[in-house]
Amino acid sequence: MKKIVIHTGFHPEVHREYRGEHIYKVVQTKTLGTDGKVVLDANGSVIPNAGANVFYKLDHTGWIKSVGPEMYVTDWCAEERWGRVEAVEIDGPGGQSKGETLGFMLLRVDRANGVL
Repeated sequence: MKKIVIHTGFHPEVHREYRGEHIYKVVQTKTLGTDGKVVLDANGSVIPNAGANVFYKLDHTGWIKSVGPEMYVTDWCAEERWGRVEAVEIDGPGGQSKGETLGFMLLRVDRANGVL
């Protein structure tokens, strides 16, 4: 049996259930800063101590970036938070085997402080 699991590192103590929200597919990835060069954000500002930044382009042409373990935000607004969605196979006794990443799901937005 397959189950859809949402991974988010922003609030690991809260288990988020999948309720049919839209899952955005990843159409492109890019990694910046792995060669020791200065890393810039989408607005051209330097990101100090950035290390390797992984960016994901979603099927609605927006980009999100990884900012920590299972922490994803849009590249222009840290208030818009995303979760990685994975389909995992559940075996008989309730254990989970390795899953397949389906894409990303919007968890929290802040449209001019009117968080949805």
